Amino acid sequence: MNKKIALFAAVLMFTVSLSGCLRDGRNNDDNDNNMGSSDEVNADDYNVLYIGHSFGRLFAQTLEDYAHTAGFSDHAQYIEMSGGASGAPDALWADDGHRRNIKAYLDTGEIDVFIMICCSIEFMESGLQSDEAIWNFTEYALDKNPDTRIGLALPWKDYPSDYDNATEYRNGSVEAYESWKSLASNLSADNPGADIFTFHHGAVAYELREMFEAGELEGDIEELTGSKDTSIFTDYKGHAGEIMIDTGTLIWLHAVHGVDPTDMPEFTEWNTDIRLLAESLLDENEDV
Repeated sequence: MNKKIALFAAVLMFTVSLSGCLRDGRNNDDNDNNMGSSDEVNADDYNVLYIGHSFGRLFAQTLEDYAHTAGFSDHAQYIEMSGGASGAPDALWADDGHRRNIKAYLDTGEIDVFIMICCSIEFMESGLQSDEAIWNFTEYALDKNPDTRIGLALPWKDYPSDYDNATEYRNGSVEAYESWKSLASNLSADNPGADIFTFHHGAVAYELREMFEAGELEGDIEELTGSKDTSIFTDYKGHAGEIMIDTGTLIWLHAVHGVDPTDMPEFTEWNTDIRLLAESLLDENEDV
């Protein structure tokens, strides 16, 4: 097997696993987890719209408080939520109700940052080469406001306990993010002048698990899956516990506002300095 084929195989295995979070069930993913409405969009605010499933929603929801703490008092957060596969860009574009709601936000011309999350079926079936729905949403957003920044978020693989250890769980994630950045580069080429960026908050899950297995989260994390306050994941599916939400939101804050994690106040609820953890992951996963 040559190097190119081996790389593709690793990425394909990763995205098949990642797609599991999109395929089944709507537990914890109900549409009533939306945040705000297009009628509330204010031209004086810095308006951030996230569309997608639960592996992004909690971070988008928490982002507003983080942004206010960081001094961005005009940050206003909006969320168009749909669970599982129905939260991928292709499904949101195909669904009349969600597409109408999302367009209503964009029609205001006041959305400053528009964030989508992996992964559409086309992205996986094309070998991580294309996603027409992301292009459709991007072109619509930029038509309404050419200054809208487009963010592409990459989450983590679901069902973490199905992997024997952190190394197996992380396998393929680096290559997948490189493909995600390549997709963003192609999107940028088709939309010259647009500010298009990627970020990999999913990397937090892999790093926290590795630290947990190495005994580096004592006093913070008691088990891989369990209570939201003392576990990395809250259920078999792999929804984020509190330490993962806090650390991942620092990644989102950097992506949206450029805030260095170490410029945020210390998180006294954790023995681990998650600001340093987030900073190290940002250094490893440079965005586009």
